[in-house]
Amino acid sequence: MSARSHKKTRKLTILGVTARVLMLGVALLLALSYLSVLVNPASVWFFSVFGILFVPLFLFNAFLLVWAIFRRSSAALIPLLALLPSFLFVGEYVGFHSQDPDASQLKIISYNVGRFQLAEGQKMKEKECLDSVFTQLKRQKPDVVCLQEFLVDAEVDIPAFCRRWFPGFDCAYFAFPGSKTKAGNVIVSRYPIKEKSSITFDGTTNLVLYADIAFPQRVIRFYNCHLQSYSISLPGLVKSADEGEEYIRQTGQKMRRSILIRPRQVDEILKNIAACPLESLVCGDFNDTPMSHTYQALRKGHDDSFVQAGRGMAATYYYLWPLLRIDYILQGSSLKAVSHASPHWKWSDHYPVIVDFVWNKP
Repeated sequence: MSARSHKKTRKLTILGVTARVLMLGVALLLALSYLSVLVNPASVWFFSVFGILFVPLFLFNAFLLVWAIFRRSSAALIPLLALLPSFLFVGEYVGFHSQDPDASQLKIISYNVGRFQLAEGQKMKEKECLDSVFTQLKRQKPDVVCLQEFLVDAEVDIPAFCRRWFPGFDCAYFAFPGSKTKAGNVIVSRYPIKEKSSITFDGTTNLVLYADIAFPQRVIRFYNCHLQSYSISLPGLVKSADEGEEYIRQTGQKMRRSILIRPRQVDEILKNIAACPLESLVCGDFNDTPMSHTYQALRKGHDDSFVQAGRGMAATYYYLWPLLRIDYILQGSSLKAVSHASPHWKWSDHYPVIVDFVWNKP
């Protein structure tokens, strides 16, 4: 063998070894993201980070698979095996269902309105934003609306305010009082609300508002959730990255705190569900992706409206779209979703979840 051929073979060998090491590393990270749905982050908090990274890890493995196939490399087996379990979860991120909103017997909307402070880049006063949100909600002709991060002036009577927009609807709410404003969760319903209460969590303004709504078919308890957020502004994170190691450390601490708090909040919801004889519907801003303990725990005993009737991508967070689906409607066995949408309304950093249901036969 000539020196030139030997040198070329050596380069190819180094490239092959490097590629295999990279593939094994990325495949391992994707495997850890699968495990994140099984591991309670209260025990091992950093597993949740791998769950958040599921989509980019999936795409990276898919890229490596195509690259290896193009090169006719046997190493393609590594990303292929890593990707196989992802097909168990792909329906939670991408929907392929036909939709039939005309068949709707019940329309439910869940929407984190972001305190009516708008997504990045929009210029509108809070009062104008609030009026725009309720105008659009009314146009949807919903039967039940669940709002999170609802903010009004301290003197506003929330039930009276809601009845002005939805005459004849019942209203349930819980709002933390402030000197100038009050903020919390709201449920408005075309059908009578029989009982209502809330679950609050020490040391945070997150909460769960629940209400027993009497439909002609049956009474269902609605859980309107706003769970612990990461308290990280993504634009701020990008702009402040030059602050270096200290800023990264603080961001990591915020993420760890949030990841540890949410399991306790989920446990409180599950205890309430277990103690209630009524069928439950759980909706709202979970601040967690489908590859999380939060989602998987709350989904037990429920169907996901997107998995049942979604079409295309249904990410609900303005930043990093289409990676983050963190807002949900999880319904019980009495309801079947026939249409699921998350239109790109401009009045919040979240997009609403709008679902049409039909009643299943008893």
